[in-house]
Amino acid sequence: MTLLAATTFAVTSCKDDDDNNTASRLFRPIASVSATGNDLLVTWKSITGTSEYVLELYSVASTDESGNSTYTKVQEARTSSTTYTFKSLAWDEKYMVKIKGIAGDKASMYYQTSDVSITYPSILSNVKTIDAAARLTWDGTSNDTIKCILVFEDGVADAVQTIKVSKTDYASGQLDIYGLKNSTTYAFKTYNSTTTFNNDTYKGKMIATTKEPTDFDAKYGAGNYIDIREWDEDEAKDTLKTAEFQAMLKEGITIILRGEQDYKVNNTLTFDKSVTFVTGPTLGGNARFISSGGMTLVKGQSANVAKLQFIDIDFYSDKALGDLPVETCTEKGFGGRQVFNENGTNSTLDSIVFKNCLIEGYRAVVRAQNANDAIHHVYFDGCTINGIGDQGIVTTTNKAADFRSVTMKHCTVTNVVMACDLRATAGAISFNIRNCTFCYAPIETTANANTPLLRFNGNANEVTVNIEKSLFGPSMMTKDCDGETVQTFQAGTNGSIFINPAEQAVNVQSAFRTSFDWTSIGEGEAAKTYGISGIESLGMTENDLWQEPAKGNFNIKATLSESDLGAKKWWK
Repeated sequence: MTLLAATTFAVTSCKDDDDNNTASRLFRPIASVSATGNDLLVTWKSITGTSEYVLELYSVASTDESGNSTYTKVQEARTSSTTYTFKSLAWDEKYMVKIKGIAGDKASMYYQTSDVSITYPSILSNVKTIDAAARLTWDGTSNDTIKCILVFEDGVADAVQTIKVSKTDYASGQLDIYGLKNSTTYAFKTYNSTTTFNNDTYKGKMIATTKEPTDFDAKYGAGNYIDIREWDEDEAKDTLKTAEFQAMLKEGITIILRGEQDYKVNNTLTFDKSVTFVTGPTLGGNARFISSGGMTLVKGQSANVAKLQFIDIDFYSDKALGDLPVETCTEKGFGGRQVFNENGTNSTLDSIVFKNCLIEGYRAVVRAQNANDAIHHVYFDGCTINGIGDQGIVTTTNKAADFRSVTMKHCTVTNVVMACDLRATAGAISFNIRNCTFCYAPIETTANANTPLLRFNGNANEVTVNIEKSLFGPSMMTKDCDGETVQTFQAGTNGSIFINPAEQAVNVQSAFRTSFDWTSIGEGEAAKTYGISGIESLGMTENDLWQEPAKGNFNIKATLSESDLGAKKWWK
């Protein structure tokens, strides 16, 4: 095999019967190419009078934005047959073939094939990048192995990093690579050898581009954020509970947290100023708040806080990570914790925002316990809420606290006893569900209608409920339909109770449910259902609608009349 200098060709079309039947020309052989493994088969029809065919193999060196490619000639072959196989080519490259016929001193014009990829089924499953690092993941249980990773920077011929992968690294299923340039494309090539890098040891590659570094000064304002990602890992878990940390908070401050770091929180974390918590750029998962008690506002100061925001944070109750994991929990209170729990503070929070958060294993998420508590607006955007108990995701505990609106958008809600308990509020209240996916919610019961999905019975104020572009699966099973002993990730068999009072008007637009019925409460003529009539039945079960709902996979597999129903993370 001879390697030649790169040559650029402009790909143009020409007729198959160019003037090749003159005394000095032959008809061109019209060839096709196909790849099997890393062999490339070229076939063509015999041309009368042709004694030999010349094939030139080119690799694609680069392709510009207009689709024009630069090629490098890598092999030349001659044959009298009408097929030829280029064997053992380099994996994960594109190739093109030029072919011409020869008859004595006559030669046809070249015919140029289209580009064909020789693709190795990579052992890598994903590459995630931030500004100067990448995380490679694979199936660490596979019998196939990775022993070395070569990192190639776009436009640089030699590997910029060579990283050996230990048996422990391989079994973990992931490896983080640091020291990369930002906004740069890299190819990560894997091998099952630490010394020999060729087709025999190759295990595939993935290509990814690192991101621009985050300019926190531009994003949050100079001096208006605290980056605690580099704080001591062992001490960081208790950081947010300390008086020293709270003394650092000022109005509008943003706290940048380390991904996959646990931070303990409870009712000692109190707020009298607007604060945003956000997970900084990370190769892994979100920062995790582990709750042994609910965060709250300061008490006795009549503070007015404009906004608390939690962005890319995962919330777990200590119970959910302890002896009451949601998957096996049977207690309808899910351990009794709250994320935010205001109790007679006489302070006011205008809005609390959860964006792209996972919230798991609480009795309530946002709770007020006293009529002088005020949390005007509650927002959930792009959240997954799993395992919420009998106080509801949002509750005023039947006290006339000042709640004005609750909005859920692009959320996935599973294993929930109630979405809300707003039987009492200080004034008018609206509850808005937009592009949400609900399943195993609310709790299954035939005893009464006191644990519906939406509970407003007794609220004397104006109540507005808006539901649009949302999907609803069956209720969460309870043992013997007792309404007490929850059976998570299992569908109730006695229907569902959605709203109390049943007469509550609901504005519904493009909302659908699986094939469950509305539960009948009471006997004979007094029997009553608590459904929402505007939510249309799809006539299919949750398992027909979604991929694996019992495993939390709500990818839509059915064909629906609208493509943008439910939370967008599950759209096709």
